[in-house]
Amino acid sequence: MTRSTLIVLFFLSSFQSVQLTAQDKIERERRVKKSEVPKEEREWMRGAYENTRRIKWYYEETSGKSSYEAKIKVNNRQISVEFNTSGIIEDIEIQIEADELPQVTAENIMKYFQKEYRKFDLRKIQEQWTGEPEDLEDAVDENEMDDIVIMYEIEYYGVSDSDKSLWEGLFDSEGNFIKKRKIVLRPADNLNF
Repeated sequence: MTRSTLIVLFFLSSFQSVQLTAQDKIERERRVKKSEVPKEEREWMRGAYENTRRIKWYYEETSGKSSYEAKIKVNNRQISVEFNTSGIIEDIEIQIEADELPQVTAENIMKYFQKEYRKFDLRKIQEQWTGEPEDLEDAVDENEMDDIVIMYEIEYYGVSDSDKSLWEGLFDSEGNFIKKRKIVLRPADNLNF
């Protein structure tokens, strides 16, 4: 092969890699020590989850974006709190069961899956809270939900006429579909609770 052919192939493979990253969820996380986490994040967790002592910290890279994630268990619920690398909280995700979804939300989500897939299997449902850091802290410790945006992140296997994949779907509080990403995982890159 000539040098110019190699250069063209390199650029094409780089372009395809970028496209894959934009359409797929590629995630890596590794456990980190508390001392490696920005002080703002540790302080936010201490203020919001005062009685939680065991916090597991992770550094996460998802499709080119880096963040820190605190994983805790409160009242037998798995909760993850994600912060950007500057120490600002991005969201809180609380794992729930399908029967805990509001009725209208569950009905709309099921309509989406029945329309889009021949078969589907919901693997994990998380209620996702976003808002200002102070509002999120109030939601956690005072149950004040006034300024909190609630969405649902659902990890599922979907079988359609043309594809069988693991997906992550995002739905609004009413269960309306927002977006989905194909999940690309390598078993050694992710750690569970």
